[in-house]
This record gives sequence, structure tokens and C-alpha cells, in this order.
Amino acid sequence: MKKIIYALLILAAFSSCSSDSNEDNNDPIIGTWNLFSVDGTEVTDCEKQSTIIFKSNNTTSSETFQDLGGNCISITGDNTWENKGNNTYNFNNIESEIEFSDEGNTLRVVDGNTVYKR
Repeated sequence: MKKIIYALLILAAFSSCSSDSNEDNNDPIIGTWNLFSVDGTEVTDCEKQSTIIFKSNNTTSSETFQDLGGNCISITGDNTWENKGNNTYNFNNIESEIEFSDEGNTLRVVDGNTVYKR
């Protein structure tokens, strides 16, 4: 349960405050990402519906799903993001190291080992 809460906190960080930045539209983070796993454990089918969309204008839209008592509950949010360089991104004034793999189709937030896939 702690792993899922951590993943949801990461997703919430992606989707709450703001920052000022105009990054190159070719940033590898741009696109739609689906939550896949947290700390090496694949998330539930309900949680796999969680998405974050990184847009080229440095804004995000996210929808987080969590299974609460057998009900798959959705929470939405918007934010901005900033590429700080050296695989470091700023979300909600929190800097996170991001690794891309699988020809840019897998995104891993190093802290918490949270994985998103296209």
C-alpha cells in the first residue's frame, strides 16, 4: 500500500503547482504516459488507467486512479513541468531524476522506482 501511495504522490507532484519554462518541443518527456509499476511491482489494472500527459507548452494533465474498497476512483489535475538538464525535471518544486529506456517508451522516476510507459 505504501508503494501505491508513493506512486500517487509522484503523480500528484506531476499535476499540482507551476514553474516558468520554455523547453524545446523535442523533449523526450512530451507525450502520454501510463503508470506501470512502483518499486518493481506492477500496479493493479485500476491503477494502470492512471495517465499523465506532458505537453510541449510545459503543462501537464493527469488522471490518477486508485482502487478504494472495490471502486476505481479517479482524480484529475494540471501542472507545469521544467527540464532542468542532466535528466532532472522539476514538478511541483520537486526535482526528480528521470531515466528513459525502451527507445523512449519507458519513463522511470528514479526516486521510488516508479515506471510509466507510452
